Amino acid sequence: MNVLEAIETRRAYRSLAPVDITPDLLRDLARCAQLAPSCNNNQPWRFVFIHGKENLERFHPVLSSPGNDWAKAASLIVAVCSRKEDDCLIKDREYHLFGDGLAAAFLILRATELGLVAHPIAGYRPKKAREILGIPEDDQVITLINIGKRAAEISPVLSPKQVEQESTRPERKPLSEFAFDNRFGAPLAGESGR
Repeated sequence: MNVLEAIETRRAYRSLAPVDITPDLLRDLARCAQLAPSCNNNQPWRFVFIHGKENLERFHPVLSSPGNDWAKAASLIVAVCSRKEDDCLIKDREYHLFGDGLAAAFLILRATELGLVAHPIAGYRPKKAREILGIPEDDQVITLINIGKRAAEISPVLSPKQVEQESTRPERKPLSEFAFDNRFGAPLAGESGR
């Protein structure tokens, strides 16, 4: 699978089946995240890999949103965190957030290439995550990435909207809404405006 295929294949499925989490898999995913670009090569991201039945069960209270009950089926949860002080601070721009996003995307694309689902979420309790994982108070928990295999059956904990999203890729915004040519709002060549 090439990068374009991984990008086109990647989906945020919620119906997860178990997958064997090996030290080699953890190193592979970490190595791909390690290769992401960052401001001045600061590499501000920190990834905590949570796996194993007991560790995952201990971490489940972090999944605060009922809409994220499906994430309890993940075989691996990756907490992505960093401190703004560990990356470029240029006036009001905190680059650690961008760097974390890039590293997480590299990890997600590698997981996709390996035939896994890697679904990042925003519905979690960051303070509880820091407490359980021993993450320092000044680190911001940016996202949790839930990893497993795509299940053959739809998970019974999904809402009707989530069930629909399992079978049909949610619609993407048209290019004309976010990709501009030389000036904000100017459509790319060959794209019509609104």
